[in-house]
Amino acid sequence: MVTDIALISTFTVKLFSMKLGHTIEDSKKEYPELTDELLAKLEEWTKERGLCGIPQEQLAIFAQSCYFESDAILRCMDTYYRMRTTVPEFFSNRDSRLEYLQHSLKMLEFVALPVPDPNGNRIIFHRLADTKSSQYMLNDSIKLLLMTVDANLYTEGCSPGYIFLFDMSGVNMGHLTRVSINSIRKFFEYIQEGMPVRLKGIHVLNVVWFMDKVLAIIKPFMKSELLEMLHLYTGDVSEIYEHIPPRCLPKDFGGELDYVRVLHEANSRKLEQLKDYFLEEQTICETYNCPHTNDN
Repeated sequence: MVTDIALISTFTVKLFSMKLGHTIEDSKKEYPELTDELLAKLEEWTKERGLCGIPQEQLAIFAQSCYFESDAILRCMDTYYRMRTTVPEFFSNRDSRLEYLQHSLKMLEFVALPVPDPNGNRIIFHRLADTKSSQYMLNDSIKLLLMTVDANLYTEGCSPGYIFLFDMSGVNMGHLTRVSINSIRKFFEYIQEGMPVRLKGIHVLNVVWFMDKVLAIIKPFMKSELLEMLHLYTGDVSEIYEHIPPRCLPKDFGGELDYVRVLHEANSRKLEQLKDYFLEEQTICETYNCPHTNDN
């Protein structure tokens, strides 16, 4: 009987052994704080909560995003796995070939820009491709945005930081009526408490005339640190060059990179190529046994 249990356990770990597109050696070379002792502690934490097969590369991403502070890392991991278990509207069925996601990929554009900013921060760009508010699905938009972040983490691993760059061109009051307060709350909880990146800024181009109403909705869920990262631009796109120079931007914004449409298509192909990875991660997250206490 003991042998049978051991075999089942070994099979389960092997079955749910997730791999990323970079190596732990890459991360350790860049961040010597990623010691074997720290990674072993984080691995033990995952096993205590029923998570099998979490690769060291993923543990390194958690650690680096929290500046290697143990308590902060464990809080981030708890939020990450808890929300991926309990918020299916963002984290389940992340196969971009599915009809509902194909619809949003036609209506919206998402890009992990290929050139980081001068500080090495990765830039995640998002805007409308179709301005009809009746076609806008907030939860699917958030899902694809977070899939784009995950796809970039899969490839790049630990990075100095991340920047969100949003373009509000074409956004109208109709889009605002399709916003769910509950979804907004969950989104901001995740990006502030569970998203394993060092978020350094949120830049919003072509801010709409009713931005005060947008801020009235989102501000209650934003910590002061996040509000300080928010930069709004109402004038010429060149205003952003101080933070994000043209060499890091698409041609649509006077930059040197390819057009957004081309970059979006490349990102869409990448999301499709990672369909098995997204499924593996969902399967692993579903085994998370969240403790009843907050002792982490």
